[in-house]
Amino acid sequence: MNYIYVFAALAAVVLLATLISLRRSRIRVEYSVSWLVVGCLLLICALFPSGMLRLAAALGLDPQICFVVLTGTLALALLFEVSAVVSRLRDENVILTQRLAILEYRMRQLQSENGDQSK
Repeated sequence: MNYIYVFAALAAVVLLATLISLRRSRIRVEYSVSWLVVGCLLLICALFPSGMLRLAAALGLDPQICFVVLTGTLALALLFEVSAVVSRLRDENVILTQRLAILEYRMRQLQSENGDQSK
């Protein structure tokens, strides 16, 4: 049952680190929700080990292996979310760069038109 303590410690670390980062404004609220969900899931697994044992039995796994699988799945879910956010931000950055280029082009056109009219 040592993995239960690992779940509890991991949950405490995730929850405390997320809350401290939120307090210090190092992480935005919308991105901290997934970390808080992961911390809560780990805490639930630590508080109710019978559910973890039933899940392990249903999957035909040793409870410690089930712990590793669950932790890996949660890490992959967080990684997927981060990838989605980075992709969205990249797309937004491309759009903003294009808009800036258009504005600079129009500004140069206006400046050249004003320069031609002043002659």
